[in-house]
Amino acid sequence: MKDKILRLLSFLFVKDFNCIVCGRELPSRNGYLTCANCYQKMEIIEDDRCLKCGKKLFGEGDYCLDCEAHEKHFDRAFAPVSYVGAAADLVMAFKFENKRYLAAPLARYMTDRLLREGVSPDVILPVPLHEKREKERGYNQSALLAKEISSSLGISLAAKAAARVKETLTSSLLTGGREAREANVKDAFVVTEPALVKGKCVLIVDDVLTTGATASELSRVLRKAGASKVYALTFATTREKPPLQGDRTSGET
Repeated sequence: MKDKILRLLSFLFVKDFNCIVCGRELPSRNGYLTCANCYQKMEIIEDDRCLKCGKKLFGEGDYCLDCEAHEKHFDRAFAPVSYVGAAADLVMAFKFENKRYLAAPLARYMTDRLLREGVSPDVILPVPLHEKREKERGYNQSALLAKEISSSLGISLAAKAAARVKETLTSSLLTGGREAREANVKDAFVVTEPALVKGKCVLIVDDVLTTGATASELSRVLRKAGASKVYALTFATTREKPPLQGDRTSGET
């Protein structure tokens, strides 16, 4: 019994007063639960980002090469940090190590990013997991993030508005790049309660955006069901790959 109490107290201490990255005690508690040193090591995405998918850009222009070449069905996507270093470690721990307490600080990063963008969604929709995958994992990490954001901003949570009906492969197991990811999620989602999204501005919430194939496919079915606008918000997004010289026509080197 004593050991159980000590483990519980240790969990609460880390959850509320220690940096979620390095584990050191915070000098003062903050919403991100991230110490100044670890925050500085995060690649925070500022104005140098793609105006469509939100990835950090490496050159001039308003859009990344991928968004210039491929259609995305969401209006825009946002993320506060790039999926590198500590941010990538946090996503993996949250997603696969049952560290559900990370939902609150990660959602705080996301909420602040959304507020900076000035977007006012009508409803929030977490990216659905297939029921088999959710049963195996024990939770949907996107739903935990969406719940935190919904509570913080007072925006309706429409968690049951859509479902994943196709058992897709984990992205890390796919080969073949964008084409494989798009094929993997094609027809993976259905809108189960159209009244919740029809005529609404919908905010899709997920943990990380890579190619944007999942968010785009979910956005496609939401638009087909009558959603007026669809935005995607994630904690992290992969970087734009630095273009080779001459890849753009905007005079970049």
